[in-house]
Order: sequence, then C-alpha cells, then structure tokens
Amino acid sequence: MIVLSWLHFIGARHCAWFFATILLFISNSVSAADIEPGGDVLMQADELSYDQETQTVTATGDVEVAYGDRIMTADKMTYNEATGVVVATGNVVLLEPSGDVIFAERAELADELRDGVVDTLQVLMADKSRLAGTEAQRRNGNVTTVYKGVFSPCEVCAEEGKTTPLWQIKAFRVIHNQEEQRIIYEDAFFELFGIPIAYVPFFSHPDPTIERQSGFLAPSFGNSSDLGTFLSVPYYWAISDHIDATIAPTYMTKEGVLFEVEYRQALESGSFEADVAAIWPDAEPVAGTPADENFRGSLFAHGDFQIDNEWSWGFESQLTSDDTFLRRFNISDETDLTSTAYVKAENGRNLFTAEGFYFQGLLSTDNPRQTPVIAPLMNYHHEFGGQVLGGTTALDVNAMILNRNDGADSRRLSVDLGWDAETITSTGEVYSFFANMRGDLYHTDNVILDNAQVSTPTTVARALPTVGAEWRFPLVRHGGTTRQLIEPIVQLIYAPNTGDRDEIPDEDSLSFEFDTSNLFDASRFAGLDRWEGGSRANVGFRASIFGEDGGAASLEFGQTYRLRENNTFDSASGLRDQESDYVGRISLNPSDSFSIDHRFRLDKDDFTFRRNEVDAIAIWGPLSGSMGYAFFDQSLSAALGEREELTASAAYRLTDYWTISGSTRRDIEGSQTLNNSMNIGYADECMTVGLGFSQSFTRDRDIEPENSIIFSIVLKHLGGTQFTSALGANSGS
Repeated sequence: MIVLSWLHFIGARHCAWFFATILLFISNSVSAADIEPGGDVLMQADELSYDQETQTVTATGDVEVAYGDRIMTADKMTYNEATGVVVATGNVVLLEPSGDVIFAERAELADELRDGVVDTLQVLMADKSRLAGTEAQRRNGNVTTVYKGVFSPCEVCAEEGKTTPLWQIKAFRVIHNQEEQRIIYEDAFFELFGIPIAYVPFFSHPDPTIERQSGFLAPSFGNSSDLGTFLSVPYYWAISDHIDATIAPTYMTKEGVLFEVEYRQALESGSFEADVAAIWPDAEPVAGTPADENFRGSLFAHGDFQIDNEWSWGFESQLTSDDTFLRRFNISDETDLTSTAYVKAENGRNLFTAEGFYFQGLLSTDNPRQTPVIAPLMNYHHEFGGQVLGGTTALDVNAMILNRNDGADSRRLSVDLGWDAETITSTGEVYSFFANMRGDLYHTDNVILDNAQVSTPTTVARALPTVGAEWRFPLVRHGGTTRQLIEPIVQLIYAPNTGDRDEIPDEDSLSFEFDTSNLFDASRFAGLDRWEGGSRANVGFRASIFGEDGGAASLEFGQTYRLRENNTFDSASGLRDQESDYVGRISLNPSDSFSIDHRFRLDKDDFTFRRNEVDAIAIWGPLSGSMGYAFFDQSLSAALGEREELTASAAYRLTDYWTISGSTRRDIEGSQTLNNSMNIGYADECMTVGLGFSQSFTRDRDIEPENSIIFSIVLKHLGGTQFTSALGANSGS
C-alpha cells in the first residue's frame, strides 16, 4: 500500500500552455489521419527529431502535445507512427477534458492519449479529490484501473512529515468508470487518521462529478428511552432526470418500523413534493393518549403549477393521524397544521385568488369539532387606470364560506372601493389623502351573543366609510461624518362609530398586535370581521442617523388619540381608551458585527411595559452570539395570559475547523427551562463531525421530557452516519 505523500507534488509544477511557438504538421510521416480521423496534433518542445526508418517522432525538453481536448507535458516524448503509441517519461502531466489532472513518471498511451498504461499514477480530480496508485491501466478512454490505490478528498497538512489525510480508502484495485461516474474498490480498507477501522471486500461510491445517483445513504442508529434501540438505512432512488425519492425505514425495538418516503417531481408546469410517514406500533397501547392508535402517520406535500402566463394553481397538505405523532417520532415540532389549495390569476397589478383551508390543532386544548373549514375564500384586487382627483382608485372584493361541526358558521361578501393620492410641496412636506367605502353582507348562524345566547340564522349588512389625511415633514441634516433624519407624522381619520354587530363572529381578527408597524394603518385589524371606527388621530415621529462607515440607528415612537372610546378593542389591547398606549421601536446597527432591535408598548398612565421585545446579535472575533427577550401581557390572548421568555445562543470558533456552540430557551413566567443544547463540531473540505447534547422538557400525553446525545459524521462523497443516544426521561416537569 502507498500513502498520499505525492500530494505535495501536485500544484508544485505550473504549466503555461503555449502552443504558438512551434506548430508541427507531419504530412508524410505523422499525419492527422494516422492518429485519429479529424484529430490534429499540436506539439512544442526544445528539440524535435524524426526517424524516418522507425517512423518515430522524438521530442525532448519541456514537451507539450495536444490531442483534441487532451493536453500532455513531459520531459521526453516519442510517437510511433506505425503503432500510434505515445511514450512519455519524466514529470508526465496529462490534463483531461473533465478537468482531472494526471501525474506520472512514465506513461504509454494510444488512441489520442485515451488508453494505455501509467506508472506511479497520481490524479488530482476536478473537485480536488486525490487518487493514487503504483500502476494504472486506461481503456476506452473512460475506465481507469489503479492497482494498490488510495483515494481521499482531503487535503494533506502542509507541515513536514504529516502526509496522511484525515480519511482515505486503500484498495488492492480501484476502478474509476467515468462513463458511469463511479469509483469501485476491491479489497478495500477504510482509514481514519491513518488507522484502519473497517474492511470491505467490495465497495463503491459516485465520483466527484456526479450530482445524483441511486444508492444507499449513510445509516443512523441509536437508543431512546421512548422508542428503544433504532436503526435507519435510507435509500435514494433517482427515478429519472426529473423524479427522485428517498425511502427511509427505521426499525425501533419498542415501536416497530417507521416508514418514511420523500418523493419529488419536476414538471414542465411546476413541481411537486410529498413526505409520507407511517407506523403500525408494536408497543402496548396507552389508554387515553394517541399511543392507543393502531395506525399513526402523516402527509406533508406541496405543489405549484403554472397554467398559462396569468393563471396558476397549487396546494399545501399538512395532515397527521393524531396530535403527538409528529413530535414523538421527531418528524416536526409543529402544533398547528394548515392544508390549503389555491388558484391564482395575475395581470399587472390586478390579482384574483380562490383558496380553501383545512386546519388541524395538535394541542390538548384544541377541539376538532370547533375547528373551522374555509372553502372558498376568494379575493379580487383591481386597480383602475388613470387618475381621479389626482389619485388612484382600486376595488377589493372578498367572499368567504366558513363552517364548523360545532360553533358559529358564517358567509361573507365584502366590497371595498378605495382612493388615495399624495403630493409633495416645495418646502418638502408630504401630504397624503385617502378615502374608501366598504360594504359587507353576512349570513351567520350559531353565534354566541353577549348575553350567552346562541343566535339563529341571521343576515347582517353594514356600510363602513373612512376618510383620512396624513402630513409628514422629513427633515435631513448633514453634520460631520453623519446624516440625520427626523420625520414628524400626523394622521387624521374619520369613520363612524357603527359597524360591529354581535351577530358577526370574529374569525379573522383574533390575532392582534398594536405596534409601530400598524400605528398609521387605517385599520389595525388583520381581517375584515372587525372594523376600526371612530374619529382619531395617529401621531408619531421617526428619527434616524447614518454614518459614513455604514453604521445606523433609528427610533420610531407614537400614540393614537380618539374622540371617544372604541369598545371594539379589548381592554388589554392598548387601543380602547381615548388615549392609546405608546408604541415604539429602537434599532442600533453600529457595524456589521453588532445589532440590537427593541420593540415595546408602554402603558399610557404609568409607562410600564405592556409588551417588550429585545433581539441582539453580536460578533466579536471568533465569538458570535444572539439573545432574545420577550414579554407579553394579555393583549395578544387572554387565554394564554401573561408570558415572559428568554432565548440565547452562542458559538465560538476554536480553530479554523473546530466550533463549539450552545443555546437555551426559558419560560421566565413559568420558571421553567423549555430546552437546552450544546454542540461541538469539526468541519473541513472532506469531513464534518459533530457531537451534541440536548434537553427537552416538553410533556404532552405520550411525549415525555428527555435528554439525548447525538453524534454525527459526514464524509465527502460517502454521505454520513448519525448516532443518537437518549439518556432517558428527565425528572423535571
């Protein structure tokens, strides 16, 4: 066997391909036809001679010869016209059309340098992988057989005496089939850090030029307190140029076999992908939990397709057999699933969409019979050409049908005609004007009214007009190395205090946040079921400073004033009273290596935080980290109550290849850590290794808190292996 000490040689010789010096055409003795039909010979050397008796061309001294797409250099070359054989000796370098570079001490080649025998072969492949051997044979121009061969994609350390790559494969015979794009080993040893750790009589993997090919992927195995010992052996199936699939059965001693299939297909009109998981559990059923089911599975799929230049359609499927299947088998952490199908038409700024929605809640508090199904939900937006009173007009139409097994049902038709215009004065002041008239028609049933009674089928109509004006005055100042901007904003809106009816259920405006992003919106509600009426003024300002070196800082702050209270808003929303809470945002970006973003809502009376979010990212040399803090009162959801949470993560690059990282997430309000993780990893050009420890404190029916250790190794061209060990359920809650 040999080692890759020759790797220092690769790259030491630098050749400038220069063929204009000598162009040799041998008409009587060495003709193009003698070599290959249509193949011209370009040769350059310090000395050239031709022996007419032996029909041999001899070139010595920095010899360069080109046969079609192949180029070879050597100290000496001879070409025999009768046999068509080229013999090159001394510092032989052959550049292949694929980008591979072959180094040798002696080469005897024929058929335009395609076939022959090479002594002391060294190959630098296009992706910098290396293949070496004591002797090699080439046939058909694409099959190279290397004897006593060594293959590795790793670079060798530049330090003297360290000539062994991190990992390599040694074999009695290595066959590189360029047509099939595969490297085959016979009697092979796998070495890690120069130590043999495995022997296989036959082994193969794709060569560096391959992008996709059918075959087994790296297996994973480990142990879990819930699932037992498990083993997964994925298989990748390249069905065609536009279709492939990954099949990954996982055997678990406590649960049986989990089948997972990922299918992907590209079409002329779009693409489609589906992920299917299924298991028939062997474990004893646990009464009262999803583990009592005889079958558990999931389907995640999506597709997007173009019908013509304007019309397209698609779908998104997120379905599971029960609430905890995805989290118990580590498929997904989602607790809310949404399946939808749509058709869409786009023509300039005009847009039409028709959608259907099916929801699935996976928390113990979710009631499937009260979860709505929406089909269809249609929206149409049309912008009229030309201007009206110096502004643009647009029409928005919305139609929706929503049904439940238990609970409120509703039908809605909404038409909104809007107009807006903007003008800038000579002093730089910006005036904006807007107006819209909206009309809604509802048919509802089984709505719970304020007096706790359930409504009978009811038809409700309402008209919702709004007019408004906005003034902005951006002031810019240059001072020293900075540019400052201050922009006061005043917005006046009038709308009647009518429109909300008890018979109209709130389906699309439950998720509500009052912050700087919607301070100057005509309506703060995300949907159409609730409408913000009443006369009001939105007042605020924006201030920014920009440095020449790219640093920046900004501040946004504002408040809403009303002539009377608006009972449409919840008392905890910060918008119900005549004076709203204060909302603001501070962003600091002094450099590319540090940023902090602070979003807040302050109580209008005592300036206490009703909402407080801070996100910070910092990079200091090899150390990087992020922190997130969030506090919410009951304004988002009275059912969730007050929440306070802290997240943090950090990573430290120990060397060019080694990195250590960790993260944590803690519920401060509940005095409970939600999860922790710690990882150390190594990554270079040919191998990635990781060791991680994680803690999860989630408990939900058949899901218990758990500690786990994960070890993974990924080898270039060979895939990776992952080992997982669960340390058992944590005693914490």
